[in-house]
Amino acid sequence: MMRSGACLCGAVKVEAEPLGSLQACHCEMCRRWTSGPLMAVPCKEAHFEGPVRRYSSSEFAERGFCSACGTHLFFYAKWLDIYGVSVGLFDDQSGLPLKAQLFVDQKSENYDFANETKMMTGSEYDAKFRGGA
Repeated sequence: MMRSGACLCGAVKVEAEPLGSLQACHCEMCRRWTSGPLMAVPCKEAHFEGPVRRYSSSEFAERGFCSACGTHLFFYAKWLDIYGVSVGLFDDQSGLPLKAQLFVDQKSENYDFANETKMMTGSEYDAKFRGGA
């Protein structure tokens, strides 16, 4: 089901079709970027309109944000050609339960989630999605 939404100031509009449910990424880069986990939904098709800026945060990924208000828009996995779209952008966030946590070995001690989810360390993530990189 296609979902739509916008950034905080409304300058960036998004349309995307989620591939699955909500994921929380606890990697150091996501935590530095968001001051907590990145709460995103994997989407193969994602279209953004407006003042989107991309930052190449590593050889594996880019991060997108609104250049007007700074809203975090997405994490783009270059090697998989998949967007992790920030769930807060969607007008309708129903039916997207938290099902997985990534890089749990890098999670801060400041918080915990009550949901029972699949837990994946950075090494497990690399082995599954980056071919062991």
